[in-house]
Amino acid sequence: MEKSFKRQHPEFRILDKSVRKQGDRYYFVAESYGKFYLVTGNDSFNFIEKEKASEILRENFPFLKPSCSGYKKSFGFGDRTGYATAGHIRAARKGSFFPIFAQQSARELERTGRSFQQVLDDVIFWCFAEGWSGPFGADADHAKNFETLQDAISAGFTFFTIDPSEKIKIPEKQFGIDGDKYNFYLKQYSGKKISIKEFSFVFTDDIIIDLVSTYADALDFIQQCYVYISNKRKDFDFEVSIDETKISTSPYAHVFVVMELLRRKINFQSLALRFTGRFEKGVDYIGDIEKFSRDLMVHNDIRNYFGPYKISLHSGSDKFSIYRKFKDIVGDFFHVKTSGTSWIEAMKTIAVGDRNLFVDCMDVAMKNFVKNAASYEISADISKINMEEIKQKDIQNIFSDKNIRQVIHISYGSIIGSENPQLKNRFFSTIERSFELYTQFVEEHLGCHIRLLS
Repeated sequence: MEKSFKRQHPEFRILDKSVRKQGDRYYFVAESYGKFYLVTGNDSFNFIEKEKASEILRENFPFLKPSCSGYKKSFGFGDRTGYATAGHIRAARKGSFFPIFAQQSARELERTGRSFQQVLDDVIFWCFAEGWSGPFGADADHAKNFETLQDAISAGFTFFTIDPSEKIKIPEKQFGIDGDKYNFYLKQYSGKKISIKEFSFVFTDDIIIDLVSTYADALDFIQQCYVYISNKRKDFDFEVSIDETKISTSPYAHVFVVMELLRRKINFQSLALRFTGRFEKGVDYIGDIEKFSRDLMVHNDIRNYFGPYKISLHSGSDKFSIYRKFKDIVGDFFHVKTSGTSWIEAMKTIAVGDRNLFVDCMDVAMKNFVKNAASYEISADISKINMEEIKQKDIQNIFSDKNIRQVIHISYGSIIGSENPQLKNRFFSTIERSFELYTQFVEEHLGCHIRLLS
């Protein structure tokens, strides 16, 4: 087959890992000048564009459908370009994580103009291209409404991260609490005592009203989402995220939230807590690592008492200084989410392949910084970024600069969204031409994450 194909189509190269035979027909991926195709046939060959290949692949290779991770340790790989999954797969092979190759939030989809279906289609194509036949998951990240959930369910996603952050409130003892609701929780928890190792949790009335004021509406929303998904899917991973808030998750809050999830019969696989310190985008952990470790030990004891469920580390990209401690404390019951770090590696690829294009992208990123930064936790100071120096700086210096990394991290919508189609086309043309370099960068960078967490 290969000789026949190369003779007929010498301008193409076959991705060897992708070659599979079914009956008398071969299926494989071939590339020419940065364009990738699914090819089928034997002596004569049909070419299917990458964007249209997933339906054929799903029909013929059932292992390419996403599945559930359950309580297995897992790692989320976010891809905002549709080209990072090959690098993610190569990084995943360096560890024993259940990989969540398809992971995207509604916010990311809105800014890039993609859909849950396109995200999963891209992942399926690259899993086939890279010869991945193991399981993988698909996470509808930070879902805040039923429309998002429905879109993800329809696309075939298997993992749902519920983000009730808009319903988590700063506790107010005089305001914002319904008397009947408070009385209900008072009957449930007043005077309740739980001993977990050296800690005794005693629920006083003051503690209860603080917790109910803060989390009750969020828990109601989480339950509504769980029921909604349960009515449409049998098996799925359900993650509760209470990290997208300025309120650090206290041990009492952890205990209360988990007891409520269990009381409501919500079968959740992972819980994302708001830890002390700052988990900013694109940079290492900012804060007291020893305090983080002490707090995590308490949270892990709570998890061990009420579990099984995984502790989920959000904004997990590039938090190299805490990975070892995190792994040592929580063992294998954890999930880590990354996303923007693969986008940064895409911009690094652009900087190597076309410095003028990179400068143009940075110019757009700087002009849109205030708008882009509104929904992200970052502390970048753009006054410290010198555009003239960026034209001359070596790659290592550019991509080790905290301010530049964070500006890049949040810039994806301005660069590859619909606002600037010419820039978007230039970006993707360069990524396609430099695909192997991009894959190498992603593999190396995410491989560092995998290694430290293994």
